[in-house]
Amino acid sequence: MAERRRPFWLPTVAALAVVALTISAGIWQTHRAQYKRALQARYDAQAKAPPIALPGAPFSSDEFRYRRVTVTGRFDPAHEIFLDNRILNGKPGYHVVTPLKLQGGAAYVLVDRGWVVRNLDRTLLPEIRTPLGVVTIEGIAVPPSGKYFELSSNIVEGKVWENLHFKRMQALLPQRLQPLMVAQLNDNGDGLIRHWERPDVGIEMHAGYAFQWFSLAAATIVIYGVLYVRRRKTQPD
Repeated sequence: MAERRRPFWLPTVAALAVVALTISAGIWQTHRAQYKRALQARYDAQAKAPPIALPGAPFSSDEFRYRRVTVTGRFDPAHEIFLDNRILNGKPGYHVVTPLKLQGGAAYVLVDRGWVVRNLDRTLLPEIRTPLGVVTIEGIAVPPSGKYFELSSNIVEGKVWENLHFKRMQALLPQRLQPLMVAQLNDNGDGLIRHWERPDVGIEMHAGYAFQWFSLAAATIVIYGVLYVRRRKTQPD
């Protein structure tokens, strides 16, 4: 009695479904990579453009994200904090973040003034020269997310913070805090080191995911083709 052969339509349907799904996912990731390339180009152009004044009135963070800006006002050293575990050239240190009371407005903006090396004795904070008069700071407006602003449930005591919690900082200040921080570029004699990385919007991540999805689609087609050929060879005439 001849062996009953199982129908081949089921693996065919499964292969078509996998190929359709993986190609669709690859195309989506490709479109995301193209969008991120355009976004990265816009951010790079904004960072090189002439600086514009950051307003004291409320604004959307998207309006000034990664723009070169200027802010004028007075530093508030009483609320200055040190962001811990910031490494530069293999050395541990702090990023010094000081609120700036904007001139002519009822608002503050945070200024990441730069990096300073940490003392061997962690109980001793570095002495920072903070201008007390009116200053104009030029820098890049960075968003309240990622490496600058991180949510944390830990209670912070003193001036050393593991991460910058935006809402906690707002609660410490007597007036409104603007939704962007300024990564300072100009030197005002404070001795801090300013080395800012280019913003990365994740182009390579999406391109890598697209490659993986398309590779999986190609592998599915090859496997199906091998199985189909084997079936044809074993099929009686």
